Amino acid sequence: MAWMWARLKARTTRLGTFEGGFQNFADLFADRLRAMGVEIRLGVAVKFIKRDPAKGLLTDAGKIESFDKVLVTTSPNLMSKMCPDLPEDYLKGLLELKSMGAVVMVLSLKRKLSEQGYYWFNLPKSADFPFLALVEHTNFVPPEKFGGDHILYAGDYLDAGHEYFSLSETQLLERFMPAFKKINPQFGRDWVKKVWLFTTNYAQPVPLLNHSKNIPAIETPVKGLYFASMSQVYPWDRGTNFAVEIGRRAARIMQG
Repeated sequence: MAWMWARLKARTTRLGTFEGGFQNFADLFADRLRAMGVEIRLGVAVKFIKRDPAKGLLTDAGKIESFDKVLVTTSPNLMSKMCPDLPEDYLKGLLELKSMGAVVMVLSLKRKLSEQGYYWFNLPKSADFPFLALVEHTNFVPPEKFGGDHILYAGDYLDAGHEYFSLSETQLLERFMPAFKKINPQFGRDWVKKVWLFTTNYAQPVPLLNHSKNIPAIETPVKGLYFASMSQVYPWDRGTNFAVEIGRRAARIMQG
């Protein structure tokens, strides 16, 4: 598959990280945008986007507003729900795109988990591991960058209906702890200082056969309405670099 080839070709043995994490990157980016006059509204749900012949595109995010152009960057599923005016063929294409959700637990530990200093473990379900990836981030970035704590990620790509999405932080930690002991038999609950749990239904697009023929156009059939998502990044895999690339591509299209 072209997607698998691109995923392997694009990767190297070099690793990099943004100091302060990608939240810090996002905050700095937002500050720059605000300085340029951009208004950013957080915690605002958009209920619908409709075309009005006289007023342009109407959005409902608590109040009705009109815009000349709108760029949607949600999942294909959310796009289909927000934009009922899309033609049937375009909507059908959106709904045929496949993806998986993700569950990621981040732990702050008092001690190093991997005594050998390993950074990344790919773990087989056949060996009864309850998650796919275990990453000890502080075996790459020193613990001193995190106040001396050891930072551990445990995560998996899952179908949206998986039971993990309904479990609490405490319940999921109980499921995961036996796996930590497999990595280090000395591990105990008292090693854990803090836990964060993150979930999303849209984390990893799954390209099927002939995916390149089914990628939705950024410019939709509704005048002034544009769509750019991870599912349109192909043959490359989703990632920050490719988010920047598709963002630039969308901007060029919108500017005409």
